[in-house]
Amino acid sequence: MSLYKEGMKKKILLIDDDQLVLRSFTKLLEKEGYEVIPAACYEEVISAISQKEFDLIISDVRMPGKNGVETASEIQSRLVNAGKKRDIPIIFITGYTEDEHRLHTEFLGETLHKPVDNQKLLQTIRDYL
Repeated sequence: MSLYKEGMKKKILLIDDDQLVLRSFTKLLEKEGYEVIPAACYEEVISAISQKEFDLIISDVRMPGKNGVETASEIQSRLVNAGKKRDIPIIFITGYTEDEHRLHTEFLGETLHKPVDNQKLLQTIRDYL
């Protein structure tokens, strides 16, 4: 049974260039009752944020083109410019420990390391939402 009534689901923007990660995390999160919008690249992210408001973002850090950090900065900048000043929590996913310190100082959110434990991911999401 879903935790949320229809139309009241928390919306999560899921950003990763790996299609397998997008599919598996989308399936996991939808099973938990979240509305998930997957985005595989910067252009898809910009399209998604122009159409919907999100409660949380999950983003891989290292991706081709604009990486997760640059993309998150752009999202926050666009929200501020649109008059929506609220910070959206961001859960970054990385396989590189050197990314963690920089991310904690720049963004509201958390960094999880690959391979990501599904239960830890779900608990982190619940903590922010």
